[in-house]
Amino acid sequence: MTQLTFEQFVHPLSEFPNIVQMEGSDEPMLDLYTMAGLVLYTACANNNLHARENILQTLENYPELDGNVLFDRCQMGDRAAILQMTSLIVSGLESSLEALTVV
Repeated sequence: MTQLTFEQFVHPLSEFPNIVQMEGSDEPMLDLYTMAGLVLYTACANNNLHARENILQTLENYPELDGNVLFDRCQMGDRAAILQMTSLIVSGLESSLEALTVV
């Protein structure tokens, strides 16, 4: 198994290690790209099954992609797969945040 490091999962659009202030919120938080990278790193490097399930559930919105193959490539440290997967997770996070703000 490939030894993975968190640095491999930091997306170029990530503001890590900075904390951001989201619009309409007084709570500081990590930006979405950093959060997505953390979730993906946890799933790949630490074999967190719950994180993996959440990621694969997000990928169900993209039937043209084979989520298992993409995830396996991430576990091998494939940078292109990691960047693609991170972007897809961010898209899912943005949808979740939009749903929360509509309520």
